[in-house]
Amino acid sequence: MAKTELLYMNDNYIRTFTAKVIAKGDDYLVLDKTAFYPEGGGQETDQGKITWGNVVLTVWKVKREEGEVRHFVVEKEQLPPVGEEVQGEIDWDRRFTHMRFHTAIHVLSTYMKEHFNSEVVGNNISTRNGRADFHLENALTQEQLKTIEAGVNEIIAQNLPVKISFMPREDAIAFLKEKGYQTDYINMVPKSVKTFRIISVGDYDHASCAGTHVANTSEIGRIVVVKRRSMGKGKERITLALAEE
Repeated sequence: MAKTELLYMNDNYIRTFTAKVIAKGDDYLVLDKTAFYPEGGGQETDQGKITWGNVVLTVWKVKREEGEVRHFVVEKEQLPPVGEEVQGEIDWDRRFTHMRFHTAIHVLSTYMKEHFNSEVVGNNISTRNGRADFHLENALTQEQLKTIEAGVNEIIAQNLPVKISFMPREDAIAFLKEKGYQTDYINMVPKSVKTFRIISVGDYDHASCAGTHVANTSEIGRIVVVKRRSMGKGKERITLALAEE
């Protein structure tokens, strides 16, 4: 099983990097390091390109499979040999949109907990929108949706710094419980994980998260609540869009 250093875990703004091929399959490469985010945790995959020599490979999906981070490429007949040095470049527009939505969803989640006593039970981050499902007994009204939109934008407009930190498991659990993070999400983290990656949006939101985020809420701009949808008894979905620049 080939191990890959995940560069985005420490720095979400790395756009290009140099790496070595440590394994490959019929249509994918495994690198010793990568800035590509593999789909997971509700966030869609990064895309981009990998270059070696004069060959440019189109990375259309990155996914964890069998313990490896696999970079799936379109031009599978032109894969470099194991040991070859390559250059990676992520599609920055796609990544930055994911970052803006993901941080906005964190803010929305805490807002819903504070004002509606509602916990998030699922989310999805794409270039189209960001959405989150909440445990709510009653359907949200249009007036409530407008209030949520205004409230989330008010928090975003405070230009809160977004910090990445790492804590030993027990310290992280104590910290997150103190900050009001959802206990069921903490319990979902496998016991084998000894270090938690914590995303803090100012002192407003703190969460265990492996996704990509902006460095300051000012980079999000304004969000728009575009719709709500019932996802079954006791569950409401809120979908966000980024306001036009």
